[in-house]
Amino acid sequence: MIYQCDACRKTTFEVSCPWCSGGASLAKGFARGSAASAPSDMPGMTPLNPAFYPEFQYQSKGILKDLFGKKREQSQLNQLLSNVLEKYSGLKDPYFTNFIHTSKYSYSIKSDIDIPENNGTYTELRLFREVLVRKGFNELEQLPELLNKLLLTTSFNALYSGFAREVKRHIKSTFSESLKSWIDEAGTTFRADLSLFLYYLWSTNTVFPSVEFDQRASVSPGIPLISFDDVRKYLAECENIYFDILVDRLAARLEHFDPEKFVTMYLVDSMDGFQFEDFLVKIFQTMGYDVKETQRTQDQGADLFVSRFGKNMVIQAKNYSGSVGNSAVQQAISAKAFYRCDEAIVVTNSYFTRSAKELADSAMVRLIDRDELQKYLDDYNQKIIEDFQSSSK
Repeated sequence: MIYQCDACRKTTFEVSCPWCSGGASLAKGFARGSAASAPSDMPGMTPLNPAFYPEFQYQSKGILKDLFGKKREQSQLNQLLSNVLEKYSGLKDPYFTNFIHTSKYSYSIKSDIDIPENNGTYTELRLFREVLVRKGFNELEQLPELLNKLLLTTSFNALYSGFAREVKRHIKSTFSESLKSWIDEAGTTFRADLSLFLYYLWSTNTVFPSVEFDQRASVSPGIPLISFDDVRKYLAECENIYFDILVDRLAARLEHFDPEKFVTMYLVDSMDGFQFEDFLVKIFQTMGYDVKETQRTQDQGADLFVSRFGKNMVIQAKNYSGSVGNSAVQQAISAKAFYRCDEAIVVTNSYFTRSAKELADSAMVRLIDRDELQKYLDDYNQKIIEDFQSSSK
């Protein structure tokens, strides 16, 4: 099975995150077949398949208790799992899926049992739980933490579904060619998504001689589909491929450099607000996003809408000569809520004040300042080179 770490959001085949501090050594222990759960101070792990949550796996209670009670308890867990999976399957669409898309739910929200009700106010999560219970999902009363976990799995499934659609066209005749095609478009995201790429190969029965899967992993939570040592080996191969891509791009840029076509940050500084918004449309399209502009008036704090992998994002654009403060972040927060987007972003050619950064951090608003925008400009200018190369063939 494949998991997503609730802390770093990277994917792995291990039951504890090898990417977070101290996770690698723990992962090796679990890889030997233990079904024990990770220590409480380790970040949570969301499986793509809800059957792999620890609630449904028998936990050892000692030799004697295991000898006399394991079979009976495992039978009870199997029945519970069967009931949960059957009801989740029937309610996933539209209830779970639509709740993810139409509510303010995010993976950082705690279970509804941890959120007190004040003055008769109920959270969306609490109301959603009651909807499901009234639909017959009574197991949520027995396992109150299960709802939040099933929502995390639903969100992870949506992410993987979008990833699978994107990566499908990158599968070539060899493993290295497939990686090169994917990395050439995805950039450094391979560092977080390599396990997703490998899982896609396994789930679609795509066979490459250099990639071996442990088929026991499909039924055993403690056995990784690919060992972490092998994942690191493939990651090193990806780094070499990415390095070669960067070298080739630099060579092409030096050969075909045309200063009249390139966009510099100084040119961005000279744009007015509307020109800046129009240019951001080109920037995000270059990055592979679907982009929709808003009307220039009464936009409720939204300048652009972008989407990718099924995630909808609202963007607030600020072309300033001075620092960008709380107001821009507040507008992004309002736009995210008003348009029910998954994420809010503020982009500027300048820098953000400390208070704006603190507000954005607490409200989970992504900030793109002058330094990060410069990286986007570099990608945009690289696209100019690639388009020039294509037209010259």
